[in-house]
Amino acid sequence: MKYFPYALLGISALLFPYCVQRVFLATPIEAEMGTAQKIFYFHVPLAWICMLFAVICGVAAGIQLRKRSARAEALAVAAGEMCVLAGVGVLITGPIWGDATWGTPWTGDARQVSTALLWMVFVAYLLVRRFGPSNSDRLAAALAIFGAFDVPIIYYAVKIWKTTHPKTGVVGSLPQEMWNTLWICLVPLMMTCVALVWIRARQERMAMALDEAWIATETEVEPAPAPA
Repeated sequence: MKYFPYALLGISALLFPYCVQRVFLATPIEAEMGTAQKIFYFHVPLAWICMLFAVICGVAAGIQLRKRSARAEALAVAAGEMCVLAGVGVLITGPIWGDATWGTPWTGDARQVSTALLWMVFVAYLLVRRFGPSNSDRLAAALAIFGAFDVPIIYYAVKIWKTTHPKTGVVGSLPQEMWNTLWICLVPLMMTCVALVWIRARQERMAMALDEAWIATETEVEPAPAPA
């Protein structure tokens, strides 16, 4: 399992050129939105990835808070970082697509606002984890859990409120060729993100182990000198 994430990265690197070729050369142009719709094949997978790792971070942070698990803590940090990274992609591709199709990059609808809120919550989580005092783990975990609860709000926003975003069922209504392209693009993106989170969580566990070893060394009591 040591080399598993690197194998995922290698496979992803081989698949990405095919994905780009399929999106721009092999998939038909959507009738209403035209070429601008092509960004859909990257925007939607990034949104799914962002929300997935938000939930993973929230669950792992809750486990860490409950059981003081170093493994869960490392996973929470790595998943939170991936949520922020994927969120940057979502918040860049979304306005580009919106500007091309709606005439404005930001309409302030419920899904846009709740997605931006998710990203800011996990940025705050990482800042608290990084720069907060030693007893800030509860605040960090609370932020991660709150962010995880924001995910279903994002999903149902288009059903509860009137938004400019398409309904959640639009993916299922795609023509077969577009549907296939979406999933073909999702696979290498997901594999890359899983690999990076795997590697980052391992690094975090190593850093925690080094910190614990250093603290143990610093606090070790020197043996009393032998009597003369």
